[in-house]
Amino acid sequence: MAIRAGEIKCYQCGLPITDYARRRSLKDQDEAFCCSGCFLVHKITGKRGDEGLSQILAGKFGLGFLLSMNIMMLSAPLYAGAYASITIPEKFASAIKFVLLCLSLPVILILGYPILKSSYNSIKNRIIGTELLILIGAVSAFLISVKATIAGSGEIYYETSTMILTLFTLGRYIDTKARWKASESIKGFSSIIPAEVLLLRHDNTTEKTPFEKVSIGDKVLLRPGDRIPLDGVVVNGCGSVDESFLTGESKPVIKKKGTEVFSGSINLDGSLVVEVKKPVDEFVVKKIERLMQQIRENPSHIKRIGDAIAAYFVPGIVLLSLGSLAYWMAKGETTTAVMRMLSILLISCPCAFGIAAPLVIWRGLTRAAEKGAIITGADILESFSRVKTIFFDKTGTITSHAPALSEIYTEGLRAADELLTIAASIEAHSTHPLAVSMLKEAKEKGLSLLEAVNVRTMPGLGIMAEIKQKSYCIGSRTWFEEMKISIPPRILREYEKTGKDKTVIFIKDEEDVIGFFVFSQSLRDGIHDTFRKIREMGINTVILTGDDKHGALYIKDMVKPDEIKWQLLPQDKVREIETVKKAQIVAMVGDGINDAPALEASHIGIAMGCGTELTRESAKINLLGDDLMLIPYLIQLSKRVRRKVFENFFWAFSYNVVGIYLAVNGAITPLFAVIAMIVSSLIVIGNSARL
Repeated sequence: MAIRAGEIKCYQCGLPITDYARRRSLKDQDEAFCCSGCFLVHKITGKRGDEGLSQILAGKFGLGFLLSMNIMMLSAPLYAGAYASITIPEKFASAIKFVLLCLSLPVILILGYPILKSSYNSIKNRIIGTELLILIGAVSAFLISVKATIAGSGEIYYETSTMILTLFTLGRYIDTKARWKASESIKGFSSIIPAEVLLLRHDNTTEKTPFEKVSIGDKVLLRPGDRIPLDGVVVNGCGSVDESFLTGESKPVIKKKGTEVFSGSINLDGSLVVEVKKPVDEFVVKKIERLMQQIRENPSHIKRIGDAIAAYFVPGIVLLSLGSLAYWMAKGETTTAVMRMLSILLISCPCAFGIAAPLVIWRGLTRAAEKGAIITGADILESFSRVKTIFFDKTGTITSHAPALSEIYTEGLRAADELLTIAASIEAHSTHPLAVSMLKEAKEKGLSLLEAVNVRTMPGLGIMAEIKQKSYCIGSRTWFEEMKISIPPRILREYEKTGKDKTVIFIKDEEDVIGFFVFSQSLRDGIHDTFRKIREMGINTVILTGDDKHGALYIKDMVKPDEIKWQLLPQDKVREIETVKKAQIVAMVGDGINDAPALEASHIGIAMGCGTELTRESAKINLLGDDLMLIPYLIQLSKRVRRKVFENFFWAFSYNVVGIYLAVNGAITPLFAVIAMIVSSLIVIGNSARL
């Protein structure tokens, strides 16, 4: 059955299938492969992707090395005749040449055919790949040797052609192994999940079931110490769960009936029965892995620069080598012409360009993920190194997400609990941190909520509703002033007594302001070190808040940002960001929910606390926890990544320039050129590993 192009990816290599594909039978189902080679790799190794390819390349290198060494050994008598003036019988020499041809042919076919196919596909797509240089060099040496063997005269280069392909295969193995190792940690997120789970049957018996076969509605038993393999809701039991893998919060979270648990967490104590609520592919751990894989497949801006350099570089080298060949052939130096052409082609193969950027970038993205930050694109990692201003939301970012309700001031004969009941009943329709605190306080006091109707939320200002046919407004002083609502002098005097570190919201009934609520806020742990490190990097810090002036100035005295902007509505925050971003790269840090417009407006939006909610569409960087120290770490990481990439490019370019000069002047042989090419790749790999 044929499959249309572009609809699927190769089961083995993961690349989009650009031609019609045939499904081949694997175990219990059919899978699509882009070519017979990928199918053969999978059948032989049983491994997918770079891991399977590296095993095949190791085998090919072993075969090529064995045959090439025999070819070099049998070539020795012929070279002895050429360089030591030893007479070799013509029949013996001809026999050796035919044996060498037979030994070389498998190497050319097995090691050379994949290069030929890759080069053909590249040319068909109007891309001149770096492998073309190797192919031209090896095939040229082989064809010249075949002609000399059949004609019975002339120089042979079988050992050169076979060793070129053998050493190039070794280089490909090294590169592929490095790519596999760099991307292996991506699978680490799913590897922590148990392969089997205890599925709870209707008769309360348990059965071990493969993790992948769990379905929505199934119930799973989690014992103390178990790694939680799925996302679901606790339906029975109670216990503490360590969610630090997802949120970075080391403090255990109590889980009881009705609360959610997430894959990757650890059940510390207690026995839990969890009902599966999502398909396996939607589990948090699977989403992280899928996101990392998408990032890996998306080429970065720096990598595209390297590909562009290689695209212009290869045709130039081909022309240079052909020019050298023509020059020495015109002078009657056939051997010199061939050897210098091969040396130029082989020393110039810019393999190091191909791995200079990906290895460093993949390693950088993996390092970030290991620390609890998912960066949604390689370009984001690169851009973060050039950020000049970072904006911070206050509530939920600089301060703890849910300030505690510390005081209720009432006007007249109203009781504090009556005011809290009204406010909590209205705020039940909001997700604002202050609303969460009100509901928590009302719940702890055992207050029964009332029915609120005609609820209208004013983002950044407040909320309006009706209870028992009476209208109420709850919001900031700024909003009340905009609506021309006067606040009684007595209430204002009490308001002025509140500390600058407090947040205050007022409540009004149909007639007048009847009181206010005071919320105490605490700064997040590590906030002072975070701002200090960012300032040391020469980056401006700006806090954006909807608070009034005296509350904002209190935060400024505590945190000491470069600037703080107060009494801002969501659209005001966007305007502040867009003004600055015209001249420089800016980032915005927020909780990813209320701050979505501001995150979207910045070049790099950073959402906090995304461990169980991947990914926020408005954010380019998702912090799984709430550790702000990750921000200076990521800036430093991005700077190191950028520096390492350009170090690799500099090395690869310098190596090629020097190598071409030596090859043109005949200072190196083709075999030395191939070895030098491998050494160049090893240096790039080693430099990348030092990130």
